[in-house]
Amino acid sequence: MSPQPAPLRPFAGPRGADALALAHFLREAVAAGTVRDVLHLRLTALEAGLRRGHHQRLVRDALAPLLRPTRARVFELPNGDIVAVAPPEGRHLREAEGELAILFAAEEAPPFTRRRLPEEAAALLAAVEDSLTPGSAPPRRRPAPEADRHPVSAADLAAMERGLGHAGLARFLVRRPVCRLSPDGGGPDIAWEEWELAWPELCAALLPGADPALAPALSRRLRRLADRRLLTELARPEDARRLGQAGLSLAPETVAEPEFLRLDAALGPEGRARMTLSLAAEDALADPAGFAFARDFCRLRGWRVALDLAAPALLPALPLARLEVDLLRLRWSAALPGFAAALPEDRGRVVLAGADRAAAIGWGWEAGITLFEGRLLRPRG
Repeated sequence: MSPQPAPLRPFAGPRGADALALAHFLREAVAAGTVRDVLHLRLTALEAGLRRGHHQRLVRDALAPLLRPTRARVFELPNGDIVAVAPPEGRHLREAEGELAILFAAEEAPPFTRRRLPEEAAALLAAVEDSLTPGSAPPRRRPAPEADRHPVSAADLAAMERGLGHAGLARFLVRRPVCRLSPDGGGPDIAWEEWELAWPELCAALLPGADPALAPALSRRLRRLADRRLLTELARPEDARRLGQAGLSLAPETVAEPEFLRLDAALGPEGRARMTLSLAAEDALADPAGFAFARDFCRLRGWRVALDLAAPALLPALPLARLEVDLLRLRWSAALPGFAAALPEDRGRVVLAGADRAAAIGWGWEAGITLFEGRLLRPRG
């Protein structure tokens, strides 16, 4: 049975938690055939001047009838839109709609819509997804036109090595929270953060016009160079201390490099116990001995090790127990539900990445997964 979302107070708590709770509520309403009236207030459709603090207070006053002891619920989405859900034919929702109609009487088209569950759940799920804003990303450099791109060369490798010696990597560092959902359906809590380099942006900055995908072998060497440079920065005592609960994705051979060993030493036993190392399934298949060495070394040193599986078709061939890793990191795709039978029995050891859509969250939750990485579950202030 799916966990029940905890009641939410309107305009309280992270908006990302409201988006999650609403997506889950909609899926359960469809499954159970629950009938509800819905009022969707599209504040994003208004001019910027009508979204200021004064108008926000007027909207809250208009929704005040829903704050009375009823079974109505109000969800505030990440983009500021508001969705109110109430039992059918309830007078409180009608009162709120009437107040909003007066408030926005001067607008050509009122910025709110009445909907009905379960028939219009799909439209509301789409609104949840549309409300999500992309996470912060490093500044993007305009890529060269496709016809002008060239494969990386040995000279590019040397140039990038020189460039990495002087480049500050902070603006290319992406931190993606991995969140745990509690069984009672409360807001997501950060379990750890994945730290990785924004590889396309870094390449565009250091090798303008080059396309690493055209030379996979050299591209792999370039990524190892970049990872070693990142490890050098993270191994500084002050940076190692602020890592906290963190995860890194590295090639198995990087574990034997001096840069990784310095970070391992700087972290100490307590720091290593907070770290997660992700190793790609493709590396496990291409070099089983190298993968086994990296896995065993890190686990002996106190790191958690995750297998990063990009293609769900590999799931039956790479069982978690046989590979002796702590976590399985899957990426959401429409094909993933077809391989649900191959998931490990202990779903608490599965991380679902790329959980940017309501369909991904709903499937993962129903499958018993509690660890997610994606925009929908990112806590917001």
